[in-house]
Amino acid sequence: MVPPLARLPTMPALRAMVAVGAAVILVAVAALGAAPAWVPEPTRLPACTTTGPLSGLTDGQAENARIVAAIAEARLGPDAALIAVMTALTESNLRTLANPHDPTGTAYPHQGLGYDHDSLGLFQQRPGWGTAAARMDPVASTNLFLDAVEAHPGWRTEPAWQVAQDVQQSAFNGMPSLGNGGSSAYGGNYLTHQAQARAILNDIGVTAGTATCGAAAGSAVQISNAGSFGLPPGYGISPDTPIAARRAVTFALAQLGKPYLWGATGPDRFDCSGLTQAAWRAGGHQLGRTTWDQAAEGSPTSINTIRPGDLVLIPGSDGSLASPTHVGLYVGSGLVVHAPKSGDVVRVTRLTRFISGGLAGVRHIA
Repeated sequence: MVPPLARLPTMPALRAMVAVGAAVILVAVAALGAAPAWVPEPTRLPACTTTGPLSGLTDGQAENARIVAAIAEARLGPDAALIAVMTALTESNLRTLANPHDPTGTAYPHQGLGYDHDSLGLFQQRPGWGTAAARMDPVASTNLFLDAVEAHPGWRTEPAWQVAQDVQQSAFNGMPSLGNGGSSAYGGNYLTHQAQARAILNDIGVTAGTATCGAAAGSAVQISNAGSFGLPPGYGISPDTPIAARRAVTFALAQLGKPYLWGATGPDRFDCSGLTQAAWRAGGHQLGRTTWDQAAEGSPTSINTIRPGDLVLIPGSDGSLASPTHVGLYVGSGLVVHAPKSGDVVRVTRLTRFISGGLAGVRHIA
């Protein structure tokens, strides 16, 4: 397709390891700028991966599709899930491919062979993307791809197939050539698979309500970043949580450690209502932007009947019971995730502590 350096993703924090004597210094690539010190490591594991067959796919393809979709939705929302599934479908037909041109990949579990340069894995990533181990791992390779998507300034507004082409830099660059079969369609190879990717994601959504979400029947769905930012070790989402609420909760928990910024709605920073709005967008529901808007969303409920995904509204530092100015998302187990205030980060706290200054209301969304 293109030379190795051209396949190097545009990363927000690409660094080179430079050895100086006994010391190792992390140096940000100057052309890309140094990464801000507050940028947290993104969630590297799927917060909630559903299981089960998907129409038209082998079991292996279905498992890969569910992994890619779960990670993308948890990190960046449903638009990113479409881009990621469509790209993996185009590049590898949702198979983890080894490559005889890079024999290191054959040491890892694979579902066939590819022959495009030295590309490996679901996203056919060349060595500039990462190690063979990372490129051959469905979770790690998806995160590498999402890192590049998140770093692309226009990914939220451009058509999905164009974002895929911008990130992957395939031969379908809008200029007819032997490599793209004479196509003049920019990202046309990805566009061809967009409808199928949508159908796969729809199938995942339809089947997810009865799926085990990666947990044994009757057990809690485990969250990969439990044990950090106030989320207790061993925390899991109740298995009977509806899929929409589960997606909202897993999205919100994937943002743990990201800084508070008034007016921010992600993906790097959030204020309180920006976090709950983004979480429920991942759950398939559009909420109003502000705490005042969200105080009227869904239907009223109470602490006695509170469920994961419910909004918990409190007076905050400058509001009142009648006019709350702070909101959090109940995640079950007596816990609330929220973006607290300037100088702090998204974290989890006990519900009892969260409402110690008064409870303005609880809203059930779905």
